[in-house]
Amino acid sequence: MRLRKIGAALLAAVMTCSLAACGGNSANSAGGNAAGSTAGGESGGSASREAASGQVDKVVFALNASSFDMSPFGAVSVPRFWMVQNVYASLFCTPYYGASLEELEPWLAKSCEKIDDLTYSVELYDYIKDSKGNDITAEDIVFSYDMMYSKGTETRIGTYLDNIEIVDDYNMIFHLKKYGPGVMEFLMGNYTLNICDKDWYESASDEEKCNDPAATGAYRIVDYVAGSSITLEAIDDYWQKDESLRCSADVQNVKTIQYTVITENSMRSIALENKEVDGAVIDASELGRFYDGANAQPGYSVDIEGGTYCNVVFLNMDSGKSPFADNENLRLAALYALDSESIMYGGDYDESTAEVCYSLGTSTMASYDDSWAEDYFNYDPEKAKEYYKASGYADGEVTIRLLSRTSIVDGIHSVMVANLEAAGFKVDLMAYDQALFNTYKSDSSQWDMILDNKGATGNIVTCWDNNFNPAGFENGSVCFTHDDTLVSLLTAATTTGSDEDVKAFHEYLKGMACAKGLFTSYNLMVGQDGILDLKVNANMMPRVNAFTFASDYQSCKK
Repeated sequence: MRLRKIGAALLAAVMTCSLAACGGNSANSAGGNAAGSTAGGESGGSASREAASGQVDKVVFALNASSFDMSPFGAVSVPRFWMVQNVYASLFCTPYYGASLEELEPWLAKSCEKIDDLTYSVELYDYIKDSKGNDITAEDIVFSYDMMYSKGTETRIGTYLDNIEIVDDYNMIFHLKKYGPGVMEFLMGNYTLNICDKDWYESASDEEKCNDPAATGAYRIVDYVAGSSITLEAIDDYWQKDESLRCSADVQNVKTIQYTVITENSMRSIALENKEVDGAVIDASELGRFYDGANAQPGYSVDIEGGTYCNVVFLNMDSGKSPFADNENLRLAALYALDSESIMYGGDYDESTAEVCYSLGTSTMASYDDSWAEDYFNYDPEKAKEYYKASGYADGEVTIRLLSRTSIVDGIHSVMVANLEAAGFKVDLMAYDQALFNTYKSDSSQWDMILDNKGATGNIVTCWDNNFNPAGFENGSVCFTHDDTLVSLLTAATTTGSDEDVKAFHEYLKGMACAKGLFTSYNLMVGQDGILDLKVNANMMPRVNAFTFASDYQSCKK
């Protein structure tokens, strides 16, 4: 696995959280890189700087998108995922990407005990109050889960959860529909699961829900300018008074967090250089301004975390709708023709900002096996030509309708088209905006090959399940497979998570030659060097409240 944290200084001192039943102390509980290796670089003499002993006043962080809804069950958006756990708590906190059930940190729930594979007992703290003074009880948990599912905020609740039985105000029993890797981890601690008070929600106005919601997290919204900025302030009388029981999501290392919208990649970098913001997520093409390939540049701290989304191609397996569906040699020709490394470079990435994938998933995901790199349609243009010839088609006789998005870097498309044409194909590149792409990707009459990106909440089997479980599709799977053996092997892998079952599904999927993982891009974050440690949440996004600040830290906006 490749998860790296590189900065002006890396501090070993992090807040540890007391866990019970469902969890245990994690040495990396606030770090986001527990599953991988850590490398440290020093610059600007900051290695000798002391960490602030108390709460610092302010941090200004740049958002990379302007559309977000911060109401309790608002629509999905990237900026929302950055800050949602500042405002809304979940039952447990997932301290880093891919954390197991035993590593989750108690938040609203103080314990979780397994009764059997499909039944878990969960106990809440009996003194939880939101920012408006409302008591949070089991009724509010059930209400929130129902709302998240019915509003479409988190449809996986319906896939995993049968019902929540209320025992009393502070005790519940979760009855599952299925079990396996990632199921309870999701239901207990996914960052999309947000709890609020039922009575408050049903009586609040739409404006209040968006601009001044009742917060169960450690921060409340104090100012919101649509499309421009949102300011959060630490709650002085936060319900969890015992510092030793706080998790990485509800520490309050900074009093005020101002998120300001800067959508253009280069402008975020310029804002950092001009000291208009204290931190930002940056694009791969901007990394050289802050990182020399081994260390952060003087004046900055840099965090590089493993990728959670795999750029992947799928081949249309719907018989009669694509030449690929009934011709294995043709599929193999296409997959061996694609040079994942060159495609990665075509997207303006290099080894510092991305890595090649060797399955439908990334090396950051639990259960990913590094040995898969030895034999995974590894680029072989001669073999591609041989398979094309064996397919029975003449050069140029097969035209691939390649479906993609206009947002994809042109260099990626160029390399892919050149690879495929070198093997004997013609290519009709069909790049659409996101809305049309979403419409066409589920229609097997529209494409032969699709370029997409797919992720998981931590374990690679959940990525496979999201794409090949027929329950989630009207036509078999993400690429229209109808294969009982594939489904049977998927069921085994998602149920047991054993090395044997995971390997069996990977090998069978590879044998079908209907998909190829290409590359994943890393998550890149930069802060001023007064931020000694940049923390990320369970989706590799900034956990600003848990940043470690220098004792002499000063925000760009005093």
